Amino acid sequence: MSREPSLKPIGLIASTGYFGIPCVCFSAILLGVLPWMVRQGYHPFLIFNLTFGGVLAAMLAAALIAYRAEGRPWTWAAFCDRMRLTRPTRTVWAWTLALLVGTSALEYATGFVSELFAGVVFYTAPSEFSEFMSQMQAGTFGLDLVGRWDIVALVAVNLLVFNILGEELWWRGIILPRQELAFGNKAWIVNGVFWDLFHFFYHTSLASVLDYLPLTLPLAFVAQRTRNTWPGIVGHFIGNSFLIIAMAQHALGR
Repeated sequence: MSREPSLKPIGLIASTGYFGIPCVCFSAILLGVLPWMVRQGYHPFLIFNLTFGGVLAAMLAAALIAYRAEGRPWTWAAFCDRMRLTRPTRTVWAWTLALLVGTSALEYATGFVSELFAGVVFYTAPSEFSEFMSQMQAGTFGLDLVGRWDIVALVAVNLLVFNILGEELWWRGIILPRQELAFGNKAWIVNGVFWDLFHFFYHTSLASVLDYLPLTLPLAFVAQRTRNTWPGIVGHFIGNSFLIIAMAQHALGR
């Protein structure tokens, strides 16, 4: 009978690498390659797929490769066990609901604190990146989306598959259990803070960093508390669905 491969702990230095390398790559692509593609006149949808979609798909691939590199079999049961994708219990669903409600409350309660640090500026984002993000968040990508359900579907794949599974399977499936071996019951703090800093391509100021903590810390806490990745997947899914809904409204001509 084969023995299940043991996990190796990820300490502070290793955590810096596991979070830092994706952060540097994503930041270079979004703040460097994306503005260059905009200036060259590339189609906005192509830009989105090659920058956002490409990196997030790579993170999903990295999670799968890391899983296999641990010497684990390609069986659904083994994969779910390692990635903490076991069927959620009522307790897990209760924690998921608490996560959704608590995150919203924390964002509201701490918002004024982060604004005190808005003057601590790290960098100024390229104007092309800022404009692209505004169009994306509006659900248009600067395009006429009436009847373009193909674009809505492809964005949904990027945001609801590559984004959610790429981040949750990597950060909470692969990384968090190994951080727990190094940091014990405080691993969620390390995971949540580093996950916040991973989004440095959005963090033009210290205020932005602080704004993300009510999102990243509770999610990491619930993931560790329940030893289940589903709460993060559900929370991520709901957050990303707002953009898909906005795009669907544009596709309907509303």
